Amino acid sequence: MEWYIPITILPGVSLLVLSTINLIISLNEELKQLNKDRSLYLEIIELKLKQLKVLSYALIALYTSLFSMVVSGILGSLLTSNQSISITVLLIGTLILSLAITLLISYSIKSLSIRQKHLKIN
Repeated sequence: MEWYIPITILPGVSLLVLSTINLIISLNEELKQLNKDRSLYLEIIELKLKQLKVLSYALIALYTSLFSMVVSGILGSLLTSNQSISITVLLIGTLILSLAITLLISYSIKSLSIRQKHLKIN
């Protein structure tokens, strides 16, 4: 495996990081607005706080995945005789990336039902 392969994945994962951060910022703003009328939106606020937790875990997984891919690329360039370590670190990063994407899919599916509940209250 060439050392630059893990590095070429970084821009795509970075876009996922940026998207997740934007979701977290948007969710925080929404929670701030809902908190103004807390008694009416208590259930929705609790559900959205759980969403915020899922997004935070996804962001941690994305950062960890990015780190392991960078380390894999560095190890691949330094350890030219033994590529198995670099490949192992890349596979770990890919598995962590898969976990992050699974969390983001879960977030998206649950956000639809939360929005429907929120709209029924209004």
